[in-house]
Amino acid sequence: MSTELKAKRSAALEEKRRRLEELKARRNQRSSDSNSFTAVTASKNGNLDEYIDDLLNSAPPIAPVTVGLPETSENAPIISTSVQSKVNNVSKIDQLNEKSISIAPTSGVREVVVPPAKKVEVFNSSTQTEEEDFHMPPTDDDELNITTTKSSEVNLSFDNEDKDETSGMPVSEPSLLTEEEIKLTLSSKPFYNFINSASKKVERLLGAPLLADLLVDDVAYYADKESKKDATTSTREKEHSLIAAQVSFSFPKWTSDRDVTSLDWSPHHRGEMMLASYHMPYSSKSSMRTTAISGLASNTTSSASLFPRSKSEMIESDGLAILWNLTMPSRPEHIFTCGSPVLSAKFHPTEGPLVVGGCYSGQIVVWDVRNGRLPVQRSTLNILGGNAGIGGHVHSIVGLEALDSGFVSASSDGTINFWSFANLIEPAETLVIPNAHISSISVVPSSQTILVGDENGSIYAVVSQSSSGGRSVKRSIVNLDNSKSNQSHSSRHYGNVTGLATKPAMKGDNTIGISKGFPRGINGLFMSCGVDWTTKLWAPAYSDKPLLNFLSHSYDYMSDVQWNPNHPTVFATASSNGTLGLWNLATSLDEPITGLQGLLLEKSDENPHQPSHGVNKIKWSRDGKRIAAACSDTVHVLGIAEELWKPK
Repeated sequence: MSTELKAKRSAALEEKRRRLEELKARRNQRSSDSNSFTAVTASKNGNLDEYIDDLLNSAPPIAPVTVGLPETSENAPIISTSVQSKVNNVSKIDQLNEKSISIAPTSGVREVVVPPAKKVEVFNSSTQTEEEDFHMPPTDDDELNITTTKSSEVNLSFDNEDKDETSGMPVSEPSLLTEEEIKLTLSSKPFYNFINSASKKVERLLGAPLLADLLVDDVAYYADKESKKDATTSTREKEHSLIAAQVSFSFPKWTSDRDVTSLDWSPHHRGEMMLASYHMPYSSKSSMRTTAISGLASNTTSSASLFPRSKSEMIESDGLAILWNLTMPSRPEHIFTCGSPVLSAKFHPTEGPLVVGGCYSGQIVVWDVRNGRLPVQRSTLNILGGNAGIGGHVHSIVGLEALDSGFVSASSDGTINFWSFANLIEPAETLVIPNAHISSISVVPSSQTILVGDENGSIYAVVSQSSSGGRSVKRSIVNLDNSKSNQSHSSRHYGNVTGLATKPAMKGDNTIGISKGFPRGINGLFMSCGVDWTTKLWAPAYSDKPLLNFLSHSYDYMSDVQWNPNHPTVFATASSNGTLGLWNLATSLDEPITGLQGLLLEKSDENPHQPSHGVNKIKWSRDGKRIAAACSDTVHVLGIAEELWKPK
């Protein structure tokens, strides 16, 4: 068995050796064939330099030449022709070899070697780049030549264009527009947008002295009345040493027959922007229950436009809010309209372009200066009332204030709604004060306690208390001075509470602690005023009764009261007799520093000592250097002397 296996294995090995030998023979034959084919191809084409060099370097054949050669005869051309025909049959390689044949002289046989001619190959090379990509920096002479060439070319082109235009078109002289063309141009939208934008920029520049007047710190700057007249023509003559300047803002085309309902200063525009909301016109025939929905139609008219969308817009728009710039007292910066009277309006504390308003219909509306004159958002209208209603207030909104996390609004039926900045369509929380008819509202900045005044003279405090985890807030209602005895009842207001003013947060103030929802110390003080001619000073952290009563000697009801945000002891009062009172508790507790008569803002045409309108609302600027006072539809901005806004 083993012998058979060995025989098979040896036979297989022999077969493999035979196959290998055959493969080697085939490979050698293939290589020899390829070399011969290359040589033949080279001989035919004559393109291989190596093959030609080998032929040229090989030993050339010697052709013997005899001494006696026959002379040329007439048959020479025929012989040369035949020879030439033979030469043509010779290959190119043989012709190259013939060049090396030497010609022997007549004296004998001599070998002459002719050197081969050198072959020179010439070719062009280029790259796919532009000359401008790798240009050489020009010299001064080149730049001069280039500029002169370009200028000459430009002049020639302009001359040619002028010649072509003058030759092809007839020369016409400019002519004046007709009345119809003037009317069409003035009424066109592009022309109006240009005039409105350009004129506003010019008025801002021209109104720079007015802004300087309102921001001036030195009262002696206006000691000379003539110098004041030269500085600005819009401010009236200074009649009191405490008033540095006075500028009136009105636009009768829109605000005629309206009353200002609220004032606010912008926190985003360095104190140059002011907001005023207006009630419906006296001559309006709209129902007082008009909703803000009718004012949410097409919103194509810009808020910066001074012209109405239609002839009836100024009258039919019951609600109005105007954004004033201190440099332009004769024209508004922006005009906003609404289908319901606006009773309160505020700048959005975090979004500069937004303005929030509270309407008589109980709705919260939002305007955007970038998106037209009408509201861009409104809260849901609550028509059912009570706890079953969905949305905002049922009755008119009498006050709107900003909190750290949103807004708080109060309506005349005793309802207080809390709104989030992210959602002004539905209130986040609703609180109802039983048997209360709210007339005013204010917020304590340091503790976020809410104060509301009642039409019956009561003042309520809504105190917020966070839970242990801080996720929920528990609110409690406290009635200040809630005693039933006649003696304690005399310390309350007799009638409607028209204004509430809490101490603004000042830099460097340290809160000692909070008691009953109010900070201890000067930050816990607040003021209230009413129709009973009195202004009261409260400190709820220490007592439920007012600390001081300030009586108006004119026996006219007080319409508003405001603390100065920069001076801790200065506050202002507004009276229905058209006067403004400035008080400094560090100077006197009996009478204002402006005197018993106060500051008369508007004089009657018949009697210069009598006011023409009462003061509706007042509002200090955020730096305390200016105060805005509204009389009917006119807003007066007064620059205050340094002794009133700068604490000693």
